[in-house]
Amino acid sequence: MKRFSSVRFRVTLVATGLFAVALILASFGLVERVRNNLEDEIRKTNNEQLNAVAQQLQRGVDPNSVDVPNRPGGIPSIRIERRERGESNNDDLNRGPNSPFATLPANDPRVRAQRRLTLASGTVTLVAERSLAEVTTTTDRINDSLTLGVPFLIVLMGLMTWWLTGRALRPVEQIRSEAAAITGSTIHKRVPEPTTNDEIGRLARTMNSMLDRLEESSQRQRRFVSDASHELRSPIATIRAQLEVAKRRGADADWSAVADRILAEDARLENAVTDLLDLARAEEGENIDAVIDIDEIVLTEADRYQNSEIVNTTIDTHKVSAGRARGNPAQCTRIVRNLLDNACRHAKSKVAVSLTTEQEFVVLIVDDDGPGIPLADRDRVFDRFTRLDEGRSRDAGGMGIGLAMVRTIADRHGGSVTIGDAPLGGARFVVRLPAEI
Repeated sequence: MKRFSSVRFRVTLVATGLFAVALILASFGLVERVRNNLEDEIRKTNNEQLNAVAQQLQRGVDPNSVDVPNRPGGIPSIRIERRERGESNNDDLNRGPNSPFATLPANDPRVRAQRRLTLASGTVTLVAERSLAEVTTTTDRINDSLTLGVPFLIVLMGLMTWWLTGRALRPVEQIRSEAAAITGSTIHKRVPEPTTNDEIGRLARTMNSMLDRLEESSQRQRRFVSDASHELRSPIATIRAQLEVAKRRGADADWSAVADRILAEDARLENAVTDLLDLARAEEGENIDAVIDIDEIVLTEADRYQNSEIVNTTIDTHKVSAGRARGNPAQCTRIVRNLLDNACRHAKSKVAVSLTTEQEFVVLIVDDDGPGIPLADRDRVFDRFTRLDEGRSRDAGGMGIGLAMVRTIADRHGGSVTIGDAPLGGARFVVRLPAEI
């Protein structure tokens, strides 16, 4: 039952059915065409031979001595119907023993032609008739051949269609089998891609592209789980240790101090969850079709940091000019915020921000006067949980995913982020985003 419901069977059935109908109609048309051609040829021969007899009679040749030219199809039966002085009699040229004309059977189907002549003896009408027996014989032979040939050709067409369809669909079955075997643990596998550029080849490439996206999504999920467990383990363990120590001390424990430390760890835990969720959203992809005024985001975030009580750094924004980009507002805000946070944490006293539009890109530059980043570490700082100062505390240094988020968002928007040496002596972060022109 499965075989009969397959595409291969349906294609074979439809193609063979259409071929059979077309072949049968063509066969009927062929037989009729042959019959008509043979009858037309007989009519032509009758007229030619009738004209030859008429010319001889007009020259005064005796009817029994008439020379009938031999034409394809044989000699017709010719008779003379004579009318003289109002009298009428029929002289059949076939009656004489020496007549050159054939005699047709009485019930034989025939083709008839006639010619009227005016002779000295009176008005004469020549009538020529030819049997259709040869036409019937020829068409019967063709019918017999078609009766045997048409079914054979239909069966042959069905077999060829079945074979060709199977050959064409074989890559599809291979793709289906390979796709069915791919599981969560073997998502790195890919379906075979034909070398052709037809629909099947494009299907295989599209499926492999889909598998690439699924593998990337799976990797992001696993990475998110790993990142979450990595970052959340520390504050949870700290909270538990604080409570266990305080519990052992009982009434001697400084519960107010314990509560403050637990609240601090809880805040760090909340920040970790927020950062991880933001990073996951950035990697997963959100709408990036909005038109954004990057300069407004930069000035707003700079004012927020400048007015913060915990930031003792001057932020210079006098080189910020107008710049519009197409993207996601929340994610672009996250780029500016993370770069300012990173610069303020490492700067000694000053951070400089500039924004310009260069050809097709809006260029955001954040400089600081901190210790800078060694050349060998400038690519590594964009990896997750990378902290160049290993002795720095987590509270001071953050989680180590801020710069990773900056690169992820910039890549998602079709831009880039690089690190150089700042004129202030520290690090320079340069972000390029496609400009909205």
